[in-house]
Parts: sequence; structure tokens; C-alpha cells
Amino acid sequence: MNFNIEALIYIILALPVIFSAVAATNLPGRELLHWLNRIFATAVGGAIILLTGSFNPETPYIGEYIYFDALSMWMMIIIGALYFAFAWTSKAYLDRDTNKRYGYLRRFGRLEGRFYALSHIFVWIMLVVVVVNNLGLMWVAIEATTLVSALLVAFKFTRTSLEATWKYVMVCTVGICLALLGTIIVYYIQLNSIGSANPLDWLYLSQHSSEINPAMAKFAFCFLFVGYGTKIGLAPMHAWLPDAHSEAPALTSGLLSGALCICAIYVLIRNIIILMPAVGIDFISSLCLFFGIFTIAAAVSFVVVQRDIKRMLAYSSMENFGLMVAALGLFVPIAAQAMLLHMFNHALVKYSLFYTAGTIMEEYGTKNMMRIHGMMVQVPKTSCFLLLGIVAILGMPPFGIFFSKFYMIYGFFTADHPWLGVISLVLLAGMLIGILYHILRMLGSQPKRRFAGELFGVIDSMVIAGLLAVSFAVSACLSEITVLNRLLECAARIVLGGVA
Repeated sequence: MNFNIEALIYIILALPVIFSAVAATNLPGRELLHWLNRIFATAVGGAIILLTGSFNPETPYIGEYIYFDALSMWMMIIIGALYFAFAWTSKAYLDRDTNKRYGYLRRFGRLEGRFYALSHIFVWIMLVVVVVNNLGLMWVAIEATTLVSALLVAFKFTRTSLEATWKYVMVCTVGICLALLGTIIVYYIQLNSIGSANPLDWLYLSQHSSEINPAMAKFAFCFLFVGYGTKIGLAPMHAWLPDAHSEAPALTSGLLSGALCICAIYVLIRNIIILMPAVGIDFISSLCLFFGIFTIAAAVSFVVVQRDIKRMLAYSSMENFGLMVAALGLFVPIAAQAMLLHMFNHALVKYSLFYTAGTIMEEYGTKNMMRIHGMMVQVPKTSCFLLLGIVAILGMPPFGIFFSKFYMIYGFFTADHPWLGVISLVLLAGMLIGILYHILRMLGSQPKRRFAGELFGVIDSMVIAGLLAVSFAVSACLSEITVLNRLLECAARIVLGGVA
């Protein structure tokens, strides 16, 4: 059954805003608020499923302000999956904070509404990023994510969270200002090379990309790469990422790592498609490969000496983003498809890990991994979720990330960069050793505190298990899932410079 594409897109965009307005009033009771949160997110998820089934990836939808193609659809699926997971795990997470003697929500109360309002607006802005057809509006949406997510990072208003928020806002604002300058230069190029019609319209620019001035295009791309690279968390522009992920509520950290940073990659890809004919693949490839590998190397060096569990996961995110950007720079079909698949896998697995880590931090009362021991004895179910998530994010079989990482590394050899492939493998091995060392210390040895009891309830256990299972199922059986396989192939063609 085919549904109206435009109507579904507007329903998906409208529902988070409606709930955010309701939550901001704080009029519904706490239990009703939790259920409305789940109902609205589930409705959005259902609409995304209907849209996936009705949408033809070969034929993009073009509206006045909206451009929706296979790449947009793939990104919306990722954001929708995390939105659903957020909605169904948030009640348990917030209840734990409310019930703790010194919990922030217990001391101040009635802040669930504010948290939900900000979180749903945050998701809504990320959805806007992937459907607008204008490079200027994409930049505005990315900047808006910074402002809203900063309030979420600083939600508990502790000294450390405010410090992390300040660093997040300052570093990302500098980066996004550079991206704005790059966008302005693109508009200047359009005025001088193409004309003033359809200013910064992505589809119009992509159709006339061969007319762009090469020298100015290279100048613009440098600003865009550094600007959006800051938002992605590429080294050395990554200073905000570990602090923000460490201090934000675990639910927010999952959205930041799983969805926000890949939205920045998405916008960078849209700009690359326009500038590639003028700049040349070699220049773009060199920048992506250098900064991608450098980011992985920086992440490995920090993970080895890390003590904060969420900062460790943040550096793991850096490693994965670095690998995605490097795979993007290869410009071969297998690496492009693997990169997009990796976005999906990383988002699901990293959300489950941040949720698990945040729960452990709350119950054990510390972020320091050196102070947590004997989890396998005290909380075996929670320990299994943590271990499965870690094994999955490190790319070990049979989990989904194994498939996407394998094909990204294989892409290095296909693209005649064997030494970069070998270097990447060595760095990934270093990441594996560093993270496993810390996690196995937490799980093993003798407990040094009283028994805490299992940390997960029924619903959040099902959601976390579901995220890991879906990641594996989609990756292992992709060729059998015709709708997603076709969508991924079309999205990869767009990444490589084609316009569907």
C-alpha cells in the first residue's frame, strides 16, 4: 500500500513539536507525560516505517523547501530508531534519578517536562536537517542543534556540566561559524558562476556543479570541512566531544553520539557532492583520509589512559567517526555503502552503551571505572548487556558493526590504499585492547561495595537487546531485506556524487 509521501513527511515533522509544546507546559502528570512521550515517538516510528515502504529511492520527492531522496530516508531511519529507543528507555532512567536520595530530579522535581520538551525538539531539528533542500537552512538547523543540545548537556547545572557546556558551545560555535563562512563562499560562487536563481538550493547547485569556479570551490570546501568536522568530532577539533558526552544525561549522550554527529557528516556529504566536480576527488579524498586516520589515532591514545566510562565511550565514537570519514574519502561503492551501514550500526549500539554506562554510573555513584569491580557477580544481567555492547562496538563477530567495519577496511585495499588499511587495522586493534582492559576490570575481580541488585527493568532490557539484535539482523541479512538493500545502494550512489 502506497501512502502520500508529503503527508508522511509532515506528520513526522509535526509530532515531536506537538509533544514538546505539551511537555513544556508540565500540565500532564508524570505518568501521563511518560506515556505520551512513548506514544508520540512510536507514532513517528510508525510513520517512518510507512514512509520507507512507500518511498521509491530512485525517485526523490521535491517540494518547495523539502528535498527527500534515498540518503535522506536512510538518515531518517537512523534518527527514528534512536527516537524510539529514547522514548521507551527514558522513563526507567528518569525514575532512577527521581528515586535516588540525592538525585537531581528528586531534589527539584517536575523537570521531566523540560527534559522531554528539549529532547523532542532536539530530535525534530535533526529530522529537519535531513529533509531541507537548502544549504543555508541545513546550516541553520545544525546550529540550532548546538543550542538545544547545550541545554541538555547542562541539564543538571553542576559545575562540571556547565564547564562542559561552555566548552561545547564555544568550540562548536567557532566551527559552525567557519561552516557558515564556507556556505557564504558557496553562495558567492553561485552568484558569479551560475546566477542568482534558487540561492543555495541543493538540487539546483548539484545540477550545475560543473560550472563552479575550481579555485573558490577549494577555498569554500576547506572552511566547510573544518566547520562541520568540528561538529563531527574530528581531531584536532574534537575537544568538546568527550566533555559533553561525559556530563550529559546518558539519554542525551546516546542521541549526541548516535544521531547528531552523523547529521553533520550528512551535511558535509551534501556540500561535497556540489563541490566535487570543481575541487576534484583527490583533494577531498586526501583531507578525509588524513583527518579520518588522525582522529582514530588520537582516540586510541586517549582511551588507553581513560578512567571515566562515558569519556571512554566518547573516544570510541571519535574512532568510529574517523573511520566513517576515511571511508567517505575512498570514493569506492563498497566503502560508501559500508559507511552508511556503519552509521546505522554505530547509532544503535552506541545508544545502548551510553544508556548502560549511565545506569551503572547512577547506581554505583561514580564515573571512575577503577572504582567499579565485580559487576559480573553482583549484576550479571547488566554485565552481559555491557559486555555485548562493548564486543559489538569493537567490531567483533557476529555483531553488525563487524560487517560494516570489515567492508570499510576492505575498501582501503579496493581503492589502492593498502598501507592505510593496515594502519587502520592496527589502530582498531589498539582501541580493542584499551577498551577491553577497562571493561574486564569492571566485570571481574571481587566486589568492593554492597550488592546493588539488577539495574535494568523489563522494558529497558527489551529495548537494549532489541537495538543489538536489529543491528545484527540488518547487517547480516541485508541482501535479503530488499527494501533496505535497495535504499542503501541508492544512498551510496548519492554519496559518490550522483543525484537520484
